[in-house]
Amino acid sequence: MEEQQKKPSFFANFGQKIKSGWNKFRNALSNFMTKVRNTKVMQAISKTFESFTNWIAKHIPYRKRKAVWGIIFLIPLAIGFVYFFIIPFVQMFIYSFSYVTSVGEDGLAIRNIGFKNYIYIFTEDPDFTENFSKAVLSMLADIPTILIFSLLMAVILNTKFKGRALVRSIFFVPVIFNSQAVTAAIASTSNSLNAAADASTSDLFAQMFNFSTFLQNAGIPYFLVSFIGSVSTKIYDIISYSGIQIIIFLTAIQGVPVHLYEAAKMEGATQYDMFWKITFPMVSPMMLTCAVYTVVDAFLRSPILNSIQSWYKKGPGEFTSNSIKVGDVYLKLSNYGVNAAMSVIFVLMSVIIVAVVLGILSRLVFYYDD
Repeated sequence: MEEQQKKPSFFANFGQKIKSGWNKFRNALSNFMTKVRNTKVMQAISKTFESFTNWIAKHIPYRKRKAVWGIIFLIPLAIGFVYFFIIPFVQMFIYSFSYVTSVGEDGLAIRNIGFKNYIYIFTEDPDFTENFSKAVLSMLADIPTILIFSLLMAVILNTKFKGRALVRSIFFVPVIFNSQAVTAAIASTSNSLNAAADASTSDLFAQMFNFSTFLQNAGIPYFLVSFIGSVSTKIYDIISYSGIQIIIFLTAIQGVPVHLYEAAKMEGATQYDMFWKITFPMVSPMMLTCAVYTVVDAFLRSPILNSIQSWYKKGPGEFTSNSIKVGDVYLKLSNYGVNAAMSVIFVLMSVIIVAVVLGILSRLVFYYDD
């Protein structure tokens, strides 16, 4: 009994010592900061800042001050955008029209060869054109399906039911498992398991029910049958890649004013009416964000990146036997030149598709402030 009484008293004393030590440290720090603040130098600095802020408040309107602070906060983003995107993109654009070879250890020699790298990509490269077309078609199919699925799941997860927190976490789990760290950790065993699972499930559903044949017999046009069939075969991928979009839509739905739903219920509106008249218009601005994220994520998951990176890993060397006459010199294509040309096409196509998607969806967007 004595030992059992000593243990809690020991831990209680230890906790009190930690608490008293923390209070002493906090008081000492507060006293030190007070002394520093009361020095003549700090008082002069504070008076200077106070007079400067008062001058700004008197001579600069509030809206201009907001604009100035917005510009100040955008300066780091602008510097990062210029340094990490604009400058590398311009350099990559120059490389795409050039023959690039290494000079010494860190230097590169550049010589203009025109559109030879682009001609090689679209006429002789065996993988890029196929992977690029597959990436574009897959992305065009993923955008509507992921957006529709994410919005419907966000509406369902916003309702009150037992186990809602568990269901929300389940839909967010694929986001974690799709990370690069987890993918690298399970890459050694995932391929065989996925192949076995795909083979067994495809054989099972093929024996039980042929969905495409059923739709064709129902009189649905062939292009819709092929689209629905491709979507049905990618149900797992759609769920896996919809986690972030579901969270964005769920956040937007929770931000809808409650009084709009209350007024609609008093007027006798059904849940179907409230979805199309309130929920969908209020969350429509988030469709633009989700669409951009879906496009970028679809391209980053596409096999086209592997084709681009494979040329960079080879180093700045020559690779083809077809010589190109540049002036009086015969040159071969370089790995860095082809890599740069592929990267330029990849970036430009991404920007074009994002612009087209935003142009289409912007017609459906409703802004509450307007």
